Amino acid sequence: MIRGTVVGQVWATRKARGLDGQTLLMIAARDADGNPSGRLVVAADVLDARTGDEVTVAFGSGARNVLRPGAENRDLLCDAAVAAIVEGEG
Repeated sequence: MIRGTVVGQVWATRKARGLDGQTLLMIAARDADGNPSGRLVVAADVLDARTGDEVTVAFGSGARNVLRPGAENRDLLCDAAVAAIVEGEG
């Protein structure tokens, strides 16, 4: 899981089965100290995050569980998904 900032949206004319209707966002990742790491990640979004929002991104089976919780999600072709919108520092 990483934390990052939404920097834009990725548009696709065709998507893999299971990603139809999903918004794809470009996330600028941050390192453990909160500084930009230079890494960009494309993540599926079901939480309606907007440009400028701080988010956490789950990978692998965690990403599939964001899109469809449960054991029957192995057919999803998704490796990154927005898991939370960070509202403030705790």
